[in-house]
Amino acid sequence: MEKITLKAQSEEDCDVISALLQDSIFKVSACHYLADQRCFRIILNRFCWEHSHKFEKEQCYHRVHSGLYIHNIKTIHVNDNFQKKPHHFYNLLAMHANNDEINLIFSDHRHLYIKVDGILVYLKDLHDKYPTLSKPEHNFA
Repeated sequence: MEKITLKAQSEEDCDVISALLQDSIFKVSACHYLADQRCFRIILNRFCWEHSHKFEKEQCYHRVHSGLYIHNIKTIHVNDNFQKKPHHFYNLLAMHANNDEINLIFSDHRHLYIKVDGILVYLKDLHDKYPTLSKPEHNFA
C-alpha cells in the first residue's frame, strides 16, 4: 500500500484530508507550533479509511503514523474543554476550513480554532501502514 502525501489549498481539498483524518488519535505532546515557520504540526495515528473496504471480510484494518501540517498561522485558540495534558490521547473527528480559519474538531466537544492567511495544509504518511484488528465505530444514540 502506498503512502499518502496530499496538499490542500481550498475548502474542498481540506474536506478530502478531513475524511482521511477521521478517528485519528494523538497526544498533546505530538503537537508543535513552529512560530518562525508559522506552522502547526501534529503527528497522529491515522486509521486508513481508504483501505478499510478491502479487508472487511478478513476483519483486518490498517493504521499509519501521519503528519498534519497547517501553514500560514496567525493565531491558535483552544476551547476551554481542551486539556493540555501532554500524555492524554485525543480523537480527531473532522477538519473544517475556509479561507481564514481551520477548525479541528475532536471528541468530547474539544476544538482548535486556527486563524490563517489562506489555506495551506499537508497530510503525509510517515512510514508504512501496519495492521490492526479494530475499526472505529460511532454510536449516535
